[in-house]
Amino acid sequence: MVLTSSSGCGSGFSRTSSRQRSSLCGTALLLLSGTAFASPFPTRDQNPLLAGFGIPMPMASGWETDGRWRIDGAFNWGNSAFVQEASDEALYVDAETRELRVTIGRAVSDRWAVQLQLPYRYTGAGNLDSFIDSWHDFFGLPEGERPNMPRDQFRLAYERDETLVFDYTDSREGLADVSLDVGYRWISTPDATVAAWLSLKLPTGDSDDLTGSGATDIALTLAGERRFGDVWSAYGQFSITALGEGDLLPAQQRDFVISGLAGLGVNVWRGLELKVQFDAHSAAFEDTTLDYLGDTVLLTVGGAWKYQSGWQLDFGVSEDIVVEGSPDVVFVLGMSRRAGR
Repeated sequence: MVLTSSSGCGSGFSRTSSRQRSSLCGTALLLLSGTAFASPFPTRDQNPLLAGFGIPMPMASGWETDGRWRIDGAFNWGNSAFVQEASDEALYVDAETRELRVTIGRAVSDRWAVQLQLPYRYTGAGNLDSFIDSWHDFFGLPEGERPNMPRDQFRLAYERDETLVFDYTDSREGLADVSLDVGYRWISTPDATVAAWLSLKLPTGDSDDLTGSGATDIALTLAGERRFGDVWSAYGQFSITALGEGDLLPAQQRDFVISGLAGLGVNVWRGLELKVQFDAHSAAFEDTTLDYLGDTVLLTVGGAWKYQSGWQLDFGVSEDIVVEGSPDVVFVLGMSRRAGR
């Protein structure tokens, strides 16, 4: 089917009923006029020591209600290189992470939806060090210990009270902990949507491979989006996660983590939207003064391209606002199908 601009929206569709024409026309006009909701970047803190915990990804506040299955994909490629020391502990981080996350879901009624998140994670050596050094030089960003560390190598080590707690030097990868999510759409108006989600993260990964925590986590999330006119949109999310007793630093692990995000989007031309997003979470570990194990805030900037078919391509770059509190840089890419609200 082809949409032509010269002969009007309705005349550009062939062999469709009037009802189908109205639905497809409305979706196309929504995308072309920039009145669709903004949506979060599909990312969270890619710290390899936190990746196994059930801190929620951005969750949808609205969804299609036609009963069809939806498959979304997100890819996060991050890099960290630094050394942190305190009086009784030290942390050495030189790692590259890559996570591919596939989400399969559908609405089961006008208000309820279910989805399954399937992540595959790699933690090890990589090839981003040279590029990130140039990135930091170009923007005048602090480099810390990065210039003194070997290029494209992997080591993740933690020492406490003169005892080596862990020391990873071999790259590792595999299917990570999966998450089963149930969502309830609480508010749905032409200009605002709010949904609540209950998530169960299961220990299907392997804590030795940094693909899981070795425990079951439960999270409650409230996600919302708000449109201001035809150009501006805002979105946010708040979550609280109850952590099961994991295998990584169990004596220091906290029972709960609070996390959230806030973002703003502006439609600049047809399907092109620019976005800025802040993510934050409380510390998952206690009895430590190291930034990488504490509270953190990160910033993601980029945009999204919304296709007339309803698909959306997200692209962005994340930086650590709390220096060395999260990976130095993360490249974000996502593909999803948005609800035509």
